[in-house]
Amino acid sequence: MAATTAKRTTGGAGGLANGGVLLSLAGVNQYEEDVEHLRQLLSVRNVVTFDIGRIACSAGSSSGDNYMSLVKRVTIYDAAAGDATAAGAGDGANDGEIWSVIIKRQIASLSRRQLYRCEEAFTNEIQMYQHVVPLLCRYSRQPMFPQCHLADKDDGSSNGEAIIVLQDLKALGFRMQNRLAGLELRQCLLVMKKLAQLHAASLAAQQLEAAQFAQKCAQMKEIVYCPEAAEFYSRILDTSVQQALDSLHASNADGQLSTPIRLIEQLQPKLFDQLQLSINAAAATPFSVVCHGDLWLNNLMFRAQPEEVIFFDLQAMRRSSPVFDILHFIYTSTRRQLRDVHTDTMLAAYTEALHKELAHQLRQTPAAEQLEALCELFSLQRLSEEYVRHVHYGLAISMWILPAVTFDANNIPDLDEISEQNLTGKEINCTQKLTPEYHLRIRELALEFYEHRYLG
Repeated sequence: MAATTAKRTTGGAGGLANGGVLLSLAGVNQYEEDVEHLRQLLSVRNVVTFDIGRIACSAGSSSGDNYMSLVKRVTIYDAAAGDATAAGAGDGANDGEIWSVIIKRQIASLSRRQLYRCEEAFTNEIQMYQHVVPLLCRYSRQPMFPQCHLADKDDGSSNGEAIIVLQDLKALGFRMQNRLAGLELRQCLLVMKKLAQLHAASLAAQQLEAAQFAQKCAQMKEIVYCPEAAEFYSRILDTSVQQALDSLHASNADGQLSTPIRLIEQLQPKLFDQLQLSINAAAATPFSVVCHGDLWLNNLMFRAQPEEVIFFDLQAMRRSSPVFDILHFIYTSTRRQLRDVHTDTMLAAYTEALHKELAHQLRQTPAAEQLEALCELFSLQRLSEEYVRHVHYGLAISMWILPAVTFDANNIPDLDEISEQNLTGKEINCTQKLTPEYHLRIRELALEFYEHRYLG
């Protein structure tokens, strides 16, 4: 029952972790599940309460949308719909469809898991859904993530692989947006307010359940900016920056880019170390929150009525400064024209929403006396200063992810094949054909940072 045609539904799953390298969703049977085992698992774990009949599996994300895990849409039918439905003999018109969920599994290639640290990412996402998300949701008035029905080791499967079963956001009217177009201001403000909601929930939990908060956050494992991953990901970032510099050199016929190129070249050798130090140091300050860690267009879904945005793919969650989430989102999901005009608007919207959420969560609690101090600590002025202080993260993450935003769908490299040839990550050659849109945006990015004096 596996589908070979993917539908855009969900699953960014590690744009950061792959440096814009895109996965071709090849293989006829990769979306199939052991139906009998899945039927038993969903029943035993009380994911469904009705008698399961037919189960249909298909792709849960489009080609190029998902890199670090296998995402499947699983449609579950009620056995009470009749024998024909249970046997899969119906034409679909009266199948008695009850429910659909998104199931995430590990990718099959062991070499790719090792090279791209997919197991560490998958394990961290399970920990987030088991420990951190339930705590944060207690301090949130609106949903922030898809409902998680199950996140655990699947001991009954043939290979003991872990499984994550999530609410199907598409069935609720949510859709992903066009990567190339970028987001409009209205959508950006939705994201900034939702991000404020996430960060405020973190601050409220820390104030009201300090011991519990510390215990849950201890389950988070840094998957990118950590000693175990530093060699690999520093090479990935260096490759991405060099790729950008090559593009800038090629488009510098008028000499306008000469100074930006020189300044970026000066940043390049120390950029990963700078980011690693800043992100990890921020975790130990009062200005730290639980961050999404990989907030870009591929990990967002929007609904028009009622207007809402939901975050997913929690593999890179960490504690750090909120500005890293903000910079990550702004420099991967918007165009320069919007940033030039509306960055201050977005920061102001975030700050206002954060203060409102904190007031709602803390005003009638023993932590009410801390409210004024928290609002001062997370003031618009302080946030704006932090934004500029760490703005090189925005430059790095944009160069890192722009190949994934602007990719040519007809020229996606096979990461499994690349991984088989390179188990150590010391000779990474994972680039796809760069498009004219990529070269345009890299030029815009370099000029933006130079004209705003962010490079000096």
